[in-house]
Amino acid sequence: MVIVCTVLFGCARLTLDNGALAGPPADRRAEKAILGLNEDQRLFLSRLVGRTMRDAVLGRGAYEPGYVPPSLRSLSAEVVVRLRRDGYLRAAGAGEYAAISTAARDAALATVGMLDLTDVGALDALGRMLVEIEVVGPAEAFEVPEDWTAPRALNPYVEPGVHGLSIRNPRTQYRFCPTEVLVSSKTLAAAVESVVRQMSSTAATTGRVELFRFRTAHWYQPPGSDTIVSLHRGLTVIDGGAVDRRGLDGAIERLAEYMVYRQMPSGAFSYQYDPNLDVYTDEDNAVRQAGAALAVAVHAAWSGDGATLAAADAALQHHLVGLVDLPDMDDVAFIATPDLKNKLGVTALVCLAMAAHPNAEQYAATRAKLVNAMLWLQRPSGMFITAFPPAKRIQSQDYFPGEALLAIATHYESDPSATVLDAFNRAIRYYREHFRERPSPAFVPWQVQAFAKMARQTKRRDYVDFVFELTDWLAAKQLTPANCEWPELWGGIAGYQADRVGVATASYLEGFTDALALARALGDAERTARYEKLVRGAARFVMQLQIRPEEAYFIRSPRDAVGGIRTNPSLNLLRIDHCQHALIALIKTRDVLYPKGG
Repeated sequence: MVIVCTVLFGCARLTLDNGALAGPPADRRAEKAILGLNEDQRLFLSRLVGRTMRDAVLGRGAYEPGYVPPSLRSLSAEVVVRLRRDGYLRAAGAGEYAAISTAARDAALATVGMLDLTDVGALDALGRMLVEIEVVGPAEAFEVPEDWTAPRALNPYVEPGVHGLSIRNPRTQYRFCPTEVLVSSKTLAAAVESVVRQMSSTAATTGRVELFRFRTAHWYQPPGSDTIVSLHRGLTVIDGGAVDRRGLDGAIERLAEYMVYRQMPSGAFSYQYDPNLDVYTDEDNAVRQAGAALAVAVHAAWSGDGATLAAADAALQHHLVGLVDLPDMDDVAFIATPDLKNKLGVTALVCLAMAAHPNAEQYAATRAKLVNAMLWLQRPSGMFITAFPPAKRIQSQDYFPGEALLAIATHYESDPSATVLDAFNRAIRYYREHFRERPSPAFVPWQVQAFAKMARQTKRRDYVDFVFELTDWLAAKQLTPANCEWPELWGGIAGYQADRVGVATASYLEGFTDALALARALGDAERTARYEKLVRGAARFVMQLQIRPEEAYFIRSPRDAVGGIRTNPSLNLLRIDHCQHALIALIKTRDVLYPKGG
């Protein structure tokens, strides 16, 4: 018997005649065997699927393998087969629970049956398709939360990209494999919402709802290849050993090239790309654009690369069009933005980009004006107003003041003054209390970078203590083998929600590297060792977020995705500020772990 999967809104719907489970209940030994399929076993199944489909196209009978490896003979499972070409899903089918070789053959027949076999070029077309296989593990029931359709209700039960989900009532089953969420631009909550809508639109919605989760073994065989690519959560999992000179240099180079590719003729960068849908967004954000300008300037100075130097020049010119002098004030200017919000963060990041530029001296006069404007926004309490006139706001205290303080501290390196020292003296009093009353992960990286820079120049112990207080607090949220079972998440910082990590780790890493450098400079051996481990882990996770060619099997335009930094391990959105933070963080990691010439 063959069950055919039809993909609806990213969810595979299977209708069962008797409401029985599609596969056995939870069996830990079977799950372990399925998830532990080795490369030889997976390659055998890929060849079996390929031979079955070729024979079907040629009009031969159903292929019966003359040999099945002994290690597979006692293993039963459901198997899902998908055919992709140029990233597009062309066909998909599933074989019901049976001996794994039989299930793989039946899934192949179901899949190839969706193709137009009357086409004389069908065999050649099949040879140009990527063959994706997912072996479904046993279903595990879990208690249905009362609000199970709410956005985060299933988070404690279903790990996105790892667990598939089956939603059943006595007459109907809706199921989606973990990979279907990964390639559909949907979150788990959005996928569940799609199922609920489908169930509501059918007559067969009566009866108690049951929820089951399951895991799968997942891999694909590229067209014309004798090898396979094994995936977990859609990723090729890298280990900590990748955080070496070669690994960091490769990740940095690919990311810098990607950011240059994303720059538009105006000097601005395309804001967000969704590789699942092959769509660029029309959104924009002036602060994040300024951050991107900083990243390419940092890379140009670090590498001597002409492409990122040109990108930095174009990006700065794009922002300096908005340079405005404050009325009735000498040598005080800010960056005005078209939306008239004139956020402090834009001026701060453009100032930092000019300071990081390989030819920083050409911007010295402009930088001084911007620093004066940022100092003008600081109140006697130490707090910063976070927008320039005509806007006036104090929101974003976790972000913009730290960015401004870092820009001011950077300026102090070349032009020390009592005015800056006074600004930091007031700032530490205000923002230390701000953090202790309302601790936030977002607050940490900018403040750490700013006060670490000033600590090295002033030798003030209160600045040092503040840097270590912030770093130790955030470091406690790092995922490790001791508190997380998923290796691909190790090193990530679960800043806001337990076990949920994403690209914010890149911005945290920017601060961690400076804390490590400070601890090392002070001869604090215990902290140095602890922070080096923190930095290595966070860098590994950031590198894990970079899309590699072998992970682009479902992406229609790999050129627009490979090298970029995804939002989190289960969400492939590629935003320019995510790439910006990652590029700077990895460069700083390279410098602090493997100094050039060291």
